[in-house]
This record gives sequence, C-alpha cells and structure tokens, in this order.
Amino acid sequence: MKLVKIALAALPAALLLGSASVWAQTPAVPPASPPAAEAPAPKPPLVLLLDGLGVYVESPYIGVSRLARPLQQQGFQTRTDSHLMYGTRGLVPDVIIGHSMGGEAALRYARQLVKSGYPAPLVITIDAAPTQPACAVPRCVNIAGPGFFKVPGAVNISAWASGARFVGHAQLPTHPAVQRLILQETGAWMAARRAKLARVAAAPKPAEKPTGKPAASPPQTASPARAYSWPQMWPAPSWTVPGASQPGTARNGG
Repeated sequence: MKLVKIALAALPAALLLGSASVWAQTPAVPPASPPAAEAPAPKPPLVLLLDGLGVYVESPYIGVSRLARPLQQQGFQTRTDSHLMYGTRGLVPDVIIGHSMGGEAALRYARQLVKSGYPAPLVITIDAAPTQPACAVPRCVNIAGPGFFKVPGAVNISAWASGARFVGHAQLPTHPAVQRLILQETGAWMAARRAKLARVAAAPKPAEKPTGKPAASPPQTASPARAYSWPQMWPAPSWTVPGASQPGTARNGG
C-alpha cells in the first residue's frame, strides 16, 4: 500500500510536466500585418493667369490677377505672370486664363504644350489681341467685347451680351459678369476632375501577379500526443515478512 500511495502522489507532477512539454511544442500565432498605407492626396490643379500689356505686377485690382483668390477657393493653385511669361515658361498648367496680349500668349502656349505631348489645358481668353491664333485644345472659351475678333476653334461669348455692357477693354477682366463666366467654366472643370478621381478610387483594384512560383512549404502535422510514463518506482524487495503477503498474492494457508 505504501508503494501505491507514492505513485499516486507523483502523478500530478508528471501530468504537469507533460502538459508543459505540449505547450512548448505549439507554434506561436504570427502577428497581424499592419494596414496598407493610404495613397497621398493629389496635388491641386494649376491655373496660369497671364495679364496683358502694361500689367507687370500682380494686383487684386486690375487684370486677371483678381481671379486668383476665387480660383483658390475652388481648389486650384494659381500662378500669375505677364504675357511675356518670364517667370512661368516651362510650367504645365491645367488651365490658362489670359487677357489681351496675355490671351494671345495663352493660345500659343497651349498649342506648344499639346505639340510637346502634354495634356491639353482648358484655355479662357478675354479680348485676345493683337492677333487671334486658332485654339488647339478641345476646351477653349473666348470672351470678347466690341471691336475684338472671334478666336477660331473656341466658344466665343459676347461680353456685352453677358452683362458687361459699356465696359472698356482694360476693365473687362475685373467685371463681375465676366468673372462669373470664367468661374463657371473653371468650376465645371474642377467638378469633372473630382468625379473622375472618385470613379478611379471606387474602381476595383487589379490583383497583383506573383513574380515567381513560391516554394512549397511542407504540410504542418499535429504534434503526436505524448505518452504518459509512470514514474519509476523501487522494485519490490525479495524478502518476505512472516505472516504478510505482497499485493496481489494469496497468503499461505488461504
């Protein structure tokens, strides 16, 4: 009986050791991968404002410079220059707005951009002068007062018929009716751009093609259950005590 009690006392410790071994063999769960970084926001589109003869300083009172603030409120970034384009030649604008000689420069610069392979900008001219080269882009608007010719290939709008009646050539870019026409065109352009970006963002992304055949990983097999082994006990003595019997043996004499 003493041997049985010793075996039962050692049983919990042996079970704990076996469980610890199984836990050590269990593979760890890999950490979750971080979420993909969001794409950076696109840069605001650029409007190039070109003033006419005699306007060589950016001013909120004269020329097309006065359009800079409302255009920025629509979401554009703006650059202002004279018809000579000393500081802006080489830019690739999305919209070009020019008055008088700045209008002629806008038409010629748009043609140069398209010829060089750049996207065609929206072109808006006000009393383009002294010549009216043909517009080489799909979207072109010319706002003209009396005495100024139409621009071939453009949508020609009468400044007087639009509300700027009896307004002189120099004051035409700052008249509210003319500015309203221009901001309607740029607002429609911006709305179309935002709708296009939204469609691109909502379109399903194509699945990435694997660059090579991945190496086949060996199948994971479950760890075999560890067989429990009873703790080794002392062997039963070979001697006998008179009048006693070992467990499982019959006593002499029955």
